[in-house]
Amino acid sequence: MFNPTLPAESVAAFPSRERGLVMALIFGGHLFKMQDLHYGYWPDDLAVEWVNFPQAQAAYTEFLVGAIPPSVKTILDVGCGAGNNALRLVEKGYLVDCVSPNGYLTEVAKQRLEGRAQVFECRIEELETDRRYDLILFSESLLFMPLEAALDKALALLNPGGDILITDVFKLPAEGKSPIGGGHRLPVFREVLARLHVEVIQDLDMTARIAPTFDLIGRASDEMIKPAYDLMRARLGLYHPWILKFLQWKFRDSIEKYERKHFSGRRTGESFLKYKSYRLLLLRKNLNT
Repeated sequence: MFNPTLPAESVAAFPSRERGLVMALIFGGHLFKMQDLHYGYWPDDLAVEWVNFPQAQAAYTEFLVGAIPPSVKTILDVGCGAGNNALRLVEKGYLVDCVSPNGYLTEVAKQRLEGRAQVFECRIEELETDRRYDLILFSESLLFMPLEAALDKALALLNPGGDILITDVFKLPAEGKSPIGGGHRLPVFREVLARLHVEVIQDLDMTARIAPTFDLIGRASDEMIKPAYDLMRARLGLYHPWILKFLQWKFRDSIEKYERKHFSGRRTGESFLKYKSYRLLLLRKNLNT
């Protein structure tokens, strides 16, 4: 497991979602031997336990690789995270470049790839290159990007007849407020696709295979995070009550938001199935564009 050292102020400067990815990689790697940042893909014969999570992530990667058309030789992995998907693609014989705007994760990816793929440290919209690719991959990265700008740039970087492969979470129009954040709205995404010069080759609903990951997350919150959080507050209240009172006054809204998000008991696979749709989409660029 790679853990490059960055100054604390560098990590603090990341946008909040990027800090979350960094912390997930650090703690997940130490606690659960995670090598990736994506969700797990859970076949029927794999028990939903943390000890099996790396295996579920590996199953996800193999499923992803299996969706790549046989004609593809060159790939741009957009938002490559820790570089594990890119490494697997290189091992499969593809010529791979990566895009990563996060300094910490870029360093992890570079170390993992050992020079076998170029990593552009920028956002996809900012990428300047003369290279063109057979396939642009967005694996759980499109949700962090401006939708139309990212897809327009991807189309511009494709060879004629090239493909965009997306695996990501989308918001469903469901009643009530979702306890699970993230994702573009699925109806809006479909409207954007209708305006682009692409053919939808495949649109696969993977939600049921991904949802058990949130049962694990909910379990970890109940069994580890909340007891540690309660203990920290209790000790602070016992030994430094004035500090606790100040923090509760100064950061009341942030504390309440955090507790609602993480300790509601609703961040489960059932909620994921209700409010989210996790999809694999293969889009082909029109030959005349």
